[in-house]
Amino acid sequence: MRLGCGGCLSTVITLAAVGLLVAGTGWAVMRTFQAPAVEPAPFGPDDGPRAQRKIVDLARGRPRGGVVVLSEAEVNAFVSRHLDPADMPLREAVIRLRDAGVIDITGTLPLDRLLHESPLASIADALPSRWLARPVWLTISTRARMTTEPRPALRLDARRVAIGRQRVPAVVLRLVLDPASLRLTRIALPPDVRTVRVERGRVIIQTTLPPPRT
Repeated sequence: MRLGCGGCLSTVITLAAVGLLVAGTGWAVMRTFQAPAVEPAPFGPDDGPRAQRKIVDLARGRPRGGVVVLSEAEVNAFVSRHLDPADMPLREAVIRLRDAGVIDITGTLPLDRLLHESPLASIADALPSRWLARPVWLTISTRARMTTEPRPALRLDARRVAIGRQRVPAVVLRLVLDPASLRLTRIALPPDVRTVRVERGRVIIQTTLPPPRT
């Protein structure tokens, strides 16, 4: 009798564990399709052209005073209106500049692209096309650091990643984005850039060039 009760108890525990696992998986899947609370990044009609001029001056080695300061509004305007879509795989991208070099990037990409670049690619063949076209939110919290090898670049190291409202390990980013899309985590810089500092609401780029003569 005791053995029978023990067997019943183990069966109940196993079924409960399986039920919790299924429920937890279902909850996580539901959260991946939920939109996060995205705070819009407002910018005006002049922010994009102004950012473009600053970037062109930087590329040509003619920054005023040897320093380029890009505001958060200018960065978002440039990405939205002047950046080649191939260089920004996320649609409706919102970029937030935080303290201590933190840059948060939020945007959408089709579920089809998310699945085909991941180990779950086989699932895509079994889903309706209208599901695959559905946009999924991807949020990447990065910390910016400048590297000089093999050439100056701003590296954005992923610290936190979320799909929808479901947080996932940062390594997942390399599983769901193709190598070309991962270029957004490495931004090439002109050779005369000395430092890049990210503060709340702005990016400060300092070069080794002396200020132009007046």
